[in-house]
Order: sequence, then structure tokens, then C-alpha cells
Amino acid sequence: MINLTDYLDKLSIIKVLSFFLLVILVLTLIPMIFDFHLGSLFFKFILYLVMLLFFIYKFNSISKKNSSSNFNYNSSSNRDSNSVNNSSLSDAFRNDLNSIFKVSKIYHILFIVLANILFVSAIYFVLSYLGSISIIQFNAPLFGDFTGLGFDVTLLYLITVVILSPIIEEFLFRGIFLRRFNLELDNLTLAILISSVLFGICHNFGGILGAILFGICVSILYVKSRNVLVPILAHFINNLISFLLALIGIENFIHGNSIVIALIIILAIISNFVLFRAIVLEWPKSFKE
Repeated sequence: MINLTDYLDKLSIIKVLSFFLLVILVLTLIPMIFDFHLGSLFFKFILYLVMLLFFIYKFNSISKKNSSSNFNYNSSSNRDSNSVNNSSLSDAFRNDLNSIFKVSKIYHILFIVLANILFVSAIYFVLSYLGSISIIQFNAPLFGDFTGLGFDVTLLYLITVVILSPIIEEFLFRGIFLRRFNLELDNLTLAILISSVLFGICHNFGGILGAILFGICVSILYVKSRNVLVPILAHFINNLISFLLALIGIENFIHGNSIVIALIIILAIISNFVLFRAIVLEWPKSFKE
């Protein structure tokens, strides 16, 4: 049964990265040439929107080739080639969508998201404390505060961070990087760690460790399910909850409330102890094919 991973496997990592970097270069140069400020949020929105259109275009190109030629792909030689050749992009998406809760458990996804949010929050409180006693410089927000922002900016944030970001980042870091690293290095453990670290360093300083841990968890989900919609769903839920917490101004309630902070840190320690144990027990040896 064909799915979106089969389409991702047909993409050239060099072409994807080249196009990605080209878009970044164009979005950086245009404001400099015409002397205007694009803004980091709008920059990310355009970048991810263009990348989404790029992926759709490439997937459609692969789908058209399938209708006129054999769809040969390395990782699934044991499948029925006729069913693959007669499949379309819509079939691949439908297959992933229909099997998303068959190949993964929703409570596993929710626990990973909860543990990650608690982990990031605990790190934030530690860094904030170190910043308050002048050991380090740290003034980044935990979830952000949208109370003073207009509806248009809030909506743009919702579309960019909650909707587009999970799709593009999971296509890149899990669908392409993870599988290519595994293929080139012939070592799944290294592939998971390298792709997760790359994913982590693309985030803000306070959230790097949380992003790396989250990347490892969704990598395991992806390897075991071979369904890219699984990590996309986990990523979407994580970003949606963070967005909603920012929207209600949860940081204003937490700051200065030592009891709540202590409770969050304790819950973070407990949940992540369980999570680390699950990671060790569930660590995959090979991709599900």
C-alpha cells in the first residue's frame, strides 16, 4: 500500500535543500534591495508556504510519472508493484490518513506532547532563574503573549506555526533527512540523533533541548508507523497547545507563582522519566517497511 513516504523517498535531498536555501536567500535579499522590513513571522510564513507548494508540485510530478511508467522505489521492493503503479497522490494521502490511528496510539502522541511541554517549561524556569541572578542572559518567552497583538498577526501565527510548520518540518526532518541519513549511514540510531539535533538547533535557545527530545520521540513514531502524518499530527498538537496557552496569557499566571512552577518541574521530572524509559524500550532497530 503506497503512502506519502514513498513520494518523499523519490525526492532528491540536494534539490529540496537547494530550493529551500534559494527561497531563504530571495526572502533575505528582496527586503534589503527594496528597503523594507519583512518581519520574522511573515518571513517564515512565506518560506513555509512556498515549500508546501514545492512539495505539492513535486508530488504531483511523481504521480504523473507513475501513470506512464513503473514506480520503482528502493525501500519497498516486496510490495505489489501493480498497486503502486496504479496509485495516485490522493491514494497515498488517503492511505496515510486512514491508517494514522491504526499504526499509532493517540494516547502515546498526547503523552509525548505533554511531556515535551512540561520539559520545555521546566528548562525555561531554570534558565529564567539563572538569568535573574545574572549567571546567564535569558529573557525569551515561554509560550509568548498574544494579548497585545492584533487579530491579523495572531491568525498569521496560527497558520504559520500551528499548520504549516508541522507539515514542512516533518517532511524535511523526518520524511527526508531521517530516511536519507539512515540510508547513507546504515545506522538508524545515528540517523535519528542527527536529524533530531538538526531539528533542535533550528529552534530558539530555550527550546533546543525540548525540540531535540521531541524530534527523537516523533522519529520513533515515524519509524514504527512509516506514516509521516503521525509525526505531523504530534507536531500539530504540540504547537496548537502552545499557541492556546500563549493566547490565554498563561505566562502571566505562572510568573511569580512558585507553587505552580514547582508543580510543573515535578511533573516534568516524572513524565520525562517515564518518557526516557519508553524511548529506551521502544528504540527501533530498523524502519518498518
